[in-house]
Amino acid sequence: AGDMQGAGFAARTGYKQNSEDRRSLLTMPNRRKPVSDDEDEDVEVIDAGDMQEAELDLNNELRRLMDPEYAEKFVASLDPVIQGRVRALQGMQASINEIRDKYMEEHKAIEKKYEALYEPYFAKRLQIISGQREPTDEEVSKGQGEDFKEAEDANQKDSGESGISEFWLLAMNNHDGVSEIIEERDEECLKSLTNITAKCFDDPDKGFTIEFHFAENEFFTNTLLTKTYHLVDEDEIVLDKAEGCEIDWKPGKNLTVIMKKKKQRAKGGKQTRTVTKEEPCESFFNFFKPPQIPEDMDDDDDDEDMGATLEELVEQDYEIGCMIKDQIVPKAVCWYTGEAASHDDDDDDMFQHHDDDDDDSDSDADPRPKGGKKGGKKAGEEGGAQQQPECKQQ
Repeated sequence: AGDMQGAGFAARTGYKQNSEDRRSLLTMPNRRKPVSDDEDEDVEVIDAGDMQEAELDLNNELRRLMDPEYAEKFVASLDPVIQGRVRALQGMQASINEIRDKYMEEHKAIEKKYEALYEPYFAKRLQIISGQREPTDEEVSKGQGEDFKEAEDANQKDSGESGISEFWLLAMNNHDGVSEIIEERDEECLKSLTNITAKCFDDPDKGFTIEFHFAENEFFTNTLLTKTYHLVDEDEIVLDKAEGCEIDWKPGKNLTVIMKKKKQRAKGGKQTRTVTKEEPCESFFNFFKPPQIPEDMDDDDDDEDMGATLEELVEQDYEIGCMIKDQIVPKAVCWYTGEAASHDDDDDDMFQHHDDDDDDSDSDADPRPKGGKKGGKKAGEEGGAQQQPECKQQ
C-alpha cells in the first residue's frame, strides 16, 4: 500500500499506514496563515513564540506516544504500591486477551462451517435465476409464507421468459450505495451479469474476492471479472490493498472511456483538423481498476489535496466492495424486489459481527470506509455496508 497522508485516514478506515508516514507528522513544515494589515483590529494576533512553543509541545507529545517503551516507563514512574496494582490489572488483561483470541479462532471455525451450509442455496438460486430449472411447489410455497394472499392486480400473463432476466442489475440498482457507481450506459452490459459471488480467503482475516459472472455479450470477452481486497492484521484488521482485473474490451465498446472530437490548429498556420481522442469517464467497470495511493507523495499542499482525494476514493471503493459482499450477495432477492431497500434502516445485516457487543470495539477504527452515496444516507450508516472488517461469505 502506498503512503497515506496524515493519521486521520488510518483512524477512520484502518488503512495500512507505515512508520514513514507517522514520522512525517513530526517533520511537517509550519503553515501559518499571515494576518493582513487590513484585518479588523479586534482580531487577536498569536505571538510567533507561543506558536513555536505549542508546536514543540505537540511534537514532543507525538514522540512520546510513538515511543514503544512509553507504557513501561509510565508504570515505572508510579508509586510502588500503585505499580503493583497496575501490574495485577495487566495480568488480568493478558488473561482476557487469551480468552478473546480463543473466541476469535472458534468464531472463524463456526463461520466457515455455516458458509458451507449456505452454498447449496446459492447454487439453487443461480439455477432458478439462469433458467436451468423451475422452482418446486414447496419452494414457491415457502417464499409466499403462511398468510400469502394474491394481489388483485397480480399479473396473470406468462411471458415465456426463461429464468429471471436482469436480476442482478435490478438488485444493484435498488441499493443506494452500489447504484451510485452504475451509469445508464453500463446497464445494457450489466444485463448479461448472471451471478455474483463472494469468497473469503482460507483465513477470513486475510481478505476476500468478489466474482462477477457474465454471459456472452457485445462489450467484452471476459466471462468472469474479479475484485480482491487484501486485509492485514496490525493489532487490528486493516485494509492493505485492492486488486482488480483486466477487462478485454471489444473494439469501440469500452464503457470506461468516451470518444471526444477536438479541433487542432496547425503550428504557424490557420488550417485546423478534427481529431478523436479517448477520455476517461465514470462507469461501474472502473470498479475493477481500484484507486492506488502513490508511494512518492510529498508534504506540499498540492500533494496533500491529491492525497486526501485519493484517500476518499479508496474509502469509497472498499465501501462498495463490502456492500456487495455483505448485502447484495446474501440478500439478492430482497434487493431485486426492493424489500431490503424499503426497510434496511431497522433490519440487521444477515450476519451481524461478533464484535458489536465488545466494549473495546471502536467503529471508527474498523477498515470500513465512510464514503458518500447518492440518494440519502452516507455509506457508513445502517443500510450501507456493515461496520465489520471480518470477511463473511454469505
